[in-house]
Amino acid sequence: MKFYETTYILHPALQEGRLNDIIKTIQKKAESLGAEFLYSDNWGRKKLAYLIDKEKYGTYIFIQYKISNLNNLKELNSELEHNPNVLRYLNIKIEEQDIVQNFEKKEDEIIPIKEEKASSESTDKEEKASSESTDKEDKASSDTDDQNNQSEEDKESNTENSGEEE
Repeated sequence: MKFYETTYILHPALQEGRLNDIIKTIQKKAESLGAEFLYSDNWGRKKLAYLIDKEKYGTYIFIQYKISNLNNLKELNSELEHNPNVLRYLNIKIEEQDIVQNFEKKEDEIIPIKEEKASSESTDKEEKASSESTDKEDKASSDTDDQNNQSEEDKESNTENSGEEE
């Protein structure tokens, strides 16, 4: 079996119910072709880098799956290509270790890992605060350097002026 990930962009005007119906339709089609879904995520409505079919926004859907037959992947591509609600899609072959692992088993339960996000966010905040303090220190030292340079220039101009006066 080979592993793939597909990111597709849906039309932004779709309401939540219709959006879920289209996602389920694509998922059922893929499953009927022998794909086994490993991960799926709705990234939400985002601004596009350029207009696609005269649209500025799109709803991004990300899925990872494994499929054994390459011809079935071509049929899935055809499904995405002919669906008028899909603005763009991209299939990428990935390795097994690239599969997103968003669940952790704990005492025979599946619990989403949210602690990592919280700890990484606090780490990001700490890094941001330390970089800001470093930036402030750098700015303060450059301001001091500028003042020193100005005072040296003033001294030089004063000595030149005093030489002209005599």
